[in-house]
Formats: sequence, structure tokens, C-alpha cells
Amino acid sequence: MLSTHPSVVLDDLTFTWPDGTPVLDHLTATFPAVRTGLTGANGTGKSTLLRILAGELSPTAGHLAIPGSVGYLPQRLTLDTDATVADLLGVRAVLDALARIEHGSTDPADFDAVGDDWDIGDRCLADLAAAGLHGIELSRRVGTLSGGQTVLDALVGLRRSRHDVVLLDEPTNNLDRHAREYLYDAVSAHASWTPTLIVVSHDIELLDLMEHTAELHTGSLTVFGGPYSAYREHLEHQQAAAEQALITAEQALKTEQRQQVEAQTTLARRLRYAKKDFATKRRPKAIMNNRKQEAEVSAGELRTAMARDVDSARAVVEE
Repeated sequence: MLSTHPSVVLDDLTFTWPDGTPVLDHLTATFPAVRTGLTGANGTGKSTLLRILAGELSPTAGHLAIPGSVGYLPQRLTLDTDATVADLLGVRAVLDALARIEHGSTDPADFDAVGDDWDIGDRCLADLAAAGLHGIELSRRVGTLSGGQTVLDALVGLRRSRHDVVLLDEPTNNLDRHAREYLYDAVSAHASWTPTLIVVSHDIELLDLMEHTAELHTGSLTVFGGPYSAYREHLEHQQAAAEQALITAEQALKTEQRQQVEAQTTLARRLRYAKKDFATKRRPKAIMNNRKQEAEVSAGELRTAMARDVDSARAVVEE
């Protein structure tokens, strides 16, 4: 059973580009040691966050905790056209050491690099074939592969490396259906690929294979304990509750506004009567002055109270 102890922890994490453009603003969140799908609107900083987690970028402020080694599949993987299949598999150094030994090297460093992996080449070819990449030589350049072949090659490499944390940035963008099935199988519940997996994707089928869903907003990161479909259902319930609360708040605002109008009408009527009494001198002047002052104070207090009630009701609507 996978551990539920915190694996990736963000503490007040902030990132701003050198030109001053803010991307991530005081993010505090925990990715548990499970499979998590990371979603969010374009431009919210999902890829930037993965680059920070991978160590490619340093946060401007805040702290980041990641236990163990990190494997990373970037979106721009296909741009490194000079890399080889062996590079993507993470076995280039071992294969180079083997080649030197086969050509007569007795350097202990080469033997240390190989260790017990004398058949590394055959095992890598078998892994590639299992992923649907038949007949691809380990020395072949990325520039000669399709985008899907490149991504699939890198995925095989990440599975072989057994990192503690694996980060995948839009891994299905270039994959055909067969390659997607390989990925889906690799990240499914029965697979034991890695303790912690964080996947940025818009592929709902892939996101529904995740155990948790995280959504990145401008200034906040929400982590939900369930796959993407469950998260969407949760949001729909929240939205429905918010819409009902809005209806109730708007009705309350209209009630407060109507009562304010009614109170102002009553006050205006009383003021007219008071002025009429004063003008006709129906009562002693001192009494009328006192009553006038009392009425003005009472009216002012009532207007203030009514305005406060209306403002409070409006604030609820805005919230």
C-alpha cells in the first residue's frame, strides 16, 4: 500500500521572472505520496511549478521539500534533437563505459560505471519493445524520432530509473492510442512505478487514473482527495450551493433596499409634518425645537443603520 505521508511540500512558495512578471504567489500545499493530477487554466504556472520541483528553477521566495530523487518529463523534450535514445533512458554513461571496456579499457572507473549491468543494452531494447518501440537503436538521435517515440522513450527511461518522485508535463500530447495505453498502464493503481507521481495534463482519461487532483489558480493551489471526475463533481456541488447562496443573498439585499426606501419615505413624511407644525405654531416653540432635534437625531441614526444593513447585504452578494 502506498504511503500517505507528505512527499512534496510547498511552504509560501513564490516565483517571479527576472523581468518582474509574477507566476506563483505564496503557494502553500502538500502533495502526498500518491498519484496526483495537476490541472489549471493555461498561464497559471503549472509547467513553471514542475520546473521548480525538478530543480530547473529556484523559487524567488519560500521553501520546497522533496524527499529522494526526482525524475522529470518536460514538454520541450523533443527540442533536444542531439540527445540519443540511451540519453532518454538514462543509460548513456553505462553504455559508453561498456563500449570502452569492449575496446580494451581496464580503467576501474569504467567497471564501476557498469557494475552488474553487463546486459543493460539487451534489457533496454526489451523495455522499448514492450512499449511498442521495436527496432530502435540506443544510439539513435532524438531528431530522427517522432514526437510520440521521443516521449515514449523518455517514459520507459523514467520507469527504469525508479525515482522517488516523478513529474510528467503533458505526457500524452504527442502519443498515439497505443502509446497512451502504455502510459495509462504505467500510472494505473496496480502499477508500482513510483511512490509519488505528479502529472500536468488536460487528458481526462489520464487524470481519472490519479488518486488526487490538484488545481492551480492564480495565488492558490487546491489539493483534492480524489480523481478528476470526482473533483469536478465536488466543484459542481460547490457551484450549485454558491448559486443558491447568491439567490438568497440577492433577495436579502432587495429586502434591505426596499425597507430603506420605505423608512426614508416615512422619515420624509414625518419631516413634512414637523415643518408644518412649526410653521403653524401649533405647539410651544421650545417643545417643537426639541422634537425637531430629536426627530433629526433619530432619522440620522435610522439612515445610518439602514445604510449599514444594505452595505452588509451587498457584501454578502459580492462574496
